[in-house]
Parts: sequence; C-alpha cells; structure tokens
Amino acid sequence: MNTHVNTIKRTFGLVKLFWLGDRKWVAWGWLSLVLAMLVCINVLNVQISYAERAVLTSLQEKHQLEFWHSIIKYALIFAIGTPLVGLFGWVKGKLHMAWRDWLTRHLLAKYYDNDHFHNINGDPRVDNPDQRLQQDVTLVCDKVMTISLALIDSAMAFSAFITILWLISPTLVFVAVGYAAFGTFIMMYFGKRLIGLNFQQERLEADFRRHLMYTREHATSIASYRGAEREHRGVAERFRQVLSNWNGVLSWQRNLTLFRVGYDYAIIVVPMVLTAPLFFAGTVDVGAVFQAGTSFGRVLGALSVFVGQFMLIAELAASVQRLASFNEILDQRNDAKCPPEGDCDIERGYTEDGLVVSNVSVLTPDRKRRLMSGLTFSINAGDRLIITGPSGVGKSSLLKAIAGLWNAGAGRIDGPSKEEVLFLPQKPYMPLGTLRDQLTYPGRGEAPTDEELIERLRLVNLSEFAERFGLDEVHPWSDMISLGEQQRIAFLRMLNAQPKLAILDEATSSLDSENESRLYDLVTASGITVVSVAHRSELLKHHNRVLELRGGDNSHFS
Repeated sequence: MNTHVNTIKRTFGLVKLFWLGDRKWVAWGWLSLVLAMLVCINVLNVQISYAERAVLTSLQEKHQLEFWHSIIKYALIFAIGTPLVGLFGWVKGKLHMAWRDWLTRHLLAKYYDNDHFHNINGDPRVDNPDQRLQQDVTLVCDKVMTISLALIDSAMAFSAFITILWLISPTLVFVAVGYAAFGTFIMMYFGKRLIGLNFQQERLEADFRRHLMYTREHATSIASYRGAEREHRGVAERFRQVLSNWNGVLSWQRNLTLFRVGYDYAIIVVPMVLTAPLFFAGTVDVGAVFQAGTSFGRVLGALSVFVGQFMLIAELAASVQRLASFNEILDQRNDAKCPPEGDCDIERGYTEDGLVVSNVSVLTPDRKRRLMSGLTFSINAGDRLIITGPSGVGKSSLLKAIAGLWNAGAGRIDGPSKEEVLFLPQKPYMPLGTLRDQLTYPGRGEAPTDEELIERLRLVNLSEFAERFGLDEVHPWSDMISLGEQQRIAFLRMLNAQPKLAILDEATSSLDSENESRLYDLVTASGITVVSVAHRSELLKHHNRVLELRGGDNSHFS
C-alpha cells in the first residue's frame, strides 16, 4: 500500500510541475479542448445507442419508414463523430507534446545548472541520466495522459450509460458493479508483482545499454589489452539478466492476459442472459436487448478502467519512480553528512589578484577519506604555479577543488569566478561539430574571425588543419586526430578564451618536448595565471612557483 501511495505522490509531483507551473494556461487550454471533445464523443455514443435500438426495433416490427428515419439519423451521427474522433487524437498528441517539451526543458535546465551533471555523475542513486531525460520523460507524459483520460472518459461513460441500464433492468446495474469489483480485485492482487518486474526491467535494460556504450567508448583500450573476451562475458551476463527478468514479465503478462480475455468475453454473454427472459416475456423489444448489451459493456468498461489500464499503470510506476527520484536529486543540495571533524564544503570567495588558498582540506566526494589538510598558499596574477608530488598524493584532486569542480572539504579558496577559470584535463573534450566548434568551445565571448583562428592554429603548430579539414566540416574528432593534437587544440581554446586562471592537469602529457615548450611559452606570453600538474621535471622551468605535496599535512611552497 505504501508503495502505491508513494507512486501516486510522486506522479502528482511531476504532474503539478507543468499543470500548476508557469505554463499552466497552455496546459489547461489544451486540456479544456480535450475534455470538451470527450463530452461530445460520449454524447454521440449515447445517441448511437438509441439509434441502434431504433433500427433494430423497426426491423423487428417491420416499420419501413421508421427504419429509414433511424438509418439517416445514424448516418448523421457518424458524419459528425468521424472528424471529431479523428481530431481528438491530434489534440491529445499536441497536449502530450507541450507537456513533454516543458518537462524535458525543465529537467535539462536543472541538469546543466551549476554543473549538476558533473556533481551527480558518481551518485549511485542516479544511473543512466540520459535514459531518464529521454525515455522516462516520454513514457511518463504518455502514460499519465493515457491513464488520466481513460479515467475521465470512464467517468463520463458511466454517467451517460448507467441511467440507460437502470431503465432497462436495475439488476444489470448491480451485476455490472459486482463484476467490475471482482475483476479489479483480481488484477490488483495478482498484478502487483508486475510493477516490480517492470521497474527491474528498466534498470537492467539501462545497465546492458550502458556497458555496450562503454565498450564503444573504450574500444581502443580494450583491444590493446586483448580484453574482448572478458568484456563479452560481462555484457553477455547482463543480457542474460535482462532476458531472465523479461521472462518473468512475460509470464505475469500471460496470466493477466488470460484473465482479461475471459473477463472481456463474459461481458458479451452476461447482459444477454439477464435480458433474454425480459424479451421472451414481451417486457422489452429486441432493440432494448442489444442496447442493454452495449450499455452494460460501457458501464462495465467504466467501472473496470483499472483492469483495462493495469499494464500501463505497471509500466508507469517504474518510470515515475526513476524520473521523480532523478528530479528530487537535482533539487537537493549536497546533503551528505559532515564528518566529526566538521569539514563539509570549501568556502569560495572572489579575487582578481591571482589565487589565495587558506587552510584548505580536501576530501573525497563521499567525504569518507581526507586527501590533504591545512594547505595554505597564494600566487599573484600572472604567476605560473606547478604542483608536484608522488602519484596518489592528491594533485589532481586539488586542481579540481581550485577549479570549483570538487567542493568536499574545508577552508577557503579565493580566486576568479567560474566563468573566468578554464580547466584543461589530460584528455580534452571534443564536442560534436565542425573544426570551428572545436577551436571556439565553449563559445563564450566574441567569436574569433577565420583569420584569427588560422593564426592561432599556426601558433600551436596545427597550421595544416585549416586546409586539411576546413573550418566548417564535421568529423568524429576524438577518433580522427591524435591525443597530442587534441591537447594543442585545448591550448588554442585557452588563447581564445583568455581566462584569468588556467588549470592544467597533465594537459601536455602526450606532446613532445618541443611542442610542450612552445605551448608553455605561449601561456607565459599571454599573462594568464596558471596552475599546473605534471610529472616531467623539465616543466619546472616554465613556472615561477612550486608547490610540493608530500601527503597528509606535509607540503612545501616556494
């Protein structure tokens, strides 16, 4: 019961974002049109019921004039209903599109705001955010609309046909209510297992897809280690889990389908069995018998809406749990508990004059391990600081803390704003797009001219790129050019952006000494404040300040 209540609460939480938010007038405008069309469709269905009854009765009594009159009325109802029903699907689709558009944009804004996509990357609660933003948003919007409109339509149909059924035979009403209650109980009792299986299927499918993508992204490394067999075993095992769980889904769907088919077939027989004695006794005509069957089906369908929509409800529950939890995590601030020592977050301040690090402690993101503590140093604008120390001492972690990518810890860091800091990792990010997109990423500030880009390509010793690729051709850059060329492009981006602070995390590791010196000379000439991590001792000559990390509280700054 608690699970169902939680699902309903979370569904409402997602629904109200759009329906009660800043675009509620768009939402309610389309919904009003959908509801108006549903009312018209149900009115037409009642009229069709009476027209069918009149046609059958006139045939039984051989009233030719009444027959043709009823046929004409029947045809007019269909002439009105056909375009109405056809347009109904289009209007419902527009409402679905408006909701999906808003919800996707809403989640994307939070996902990319304040580097949230980076901060939750290692969160074990958030697997496959791409699937949640694309597939789960679509499923939730589609299924919530389908189920909600089915409930509304059922309420309208019940109101329209219950009176007809009562006038023909009150017994039919009681039988319909009892039959629907029985079917709903069976579906709830035996079908609840399907909800858990669907949720598990979503997770296993996502895990299988993620490992396939991981193989593609690291194809060269896997091949170089001759690790294909091991990777194959791992992916095959995940696929086996997908199929095993899906087999359970199919089994429960089979059981529920068998019940549903028998349940639906009985709907045809029950009203005839109950009205046949009335017809043979002359109490009702043949038209009433058929109208009773139609009305019984409508009323029972309305009362059995849960039976009809159970499969969708089971699928919706899984998607709602995934999407709602994702939305809640995006809304949460970092709620990890601080350790007993009191370290929680590094305090940030702004200064234009270099960089000041005051009594800083750095923890791992889960705050379970301290990497360093009591670190204090400062550099002036234009200084070039290199951080040295043995592997594993926390050099890259300190860089991320300085850049604002890592906040777990204590103390205070004063430096330029995030927009004025550029972080160059060992492997640069190469976005999808043209060569111009690679050179100007992330695209802040005034775009450089073609002449400026060509000149900067020359400065980083990539002058042939403009002729080889052209500035506006799209290629798979990560696969087409070497890591050393990618690192030179990263330095070109720095020259374009002219940040106040550049943070280089082994950003020249794949370059020869000549090109490495060339790039550092460019950085020195630019006057950009630099903080570097590198293992090559020859890089010391390109820096005027040195911070040696020795582990724990031990460090030396000069």
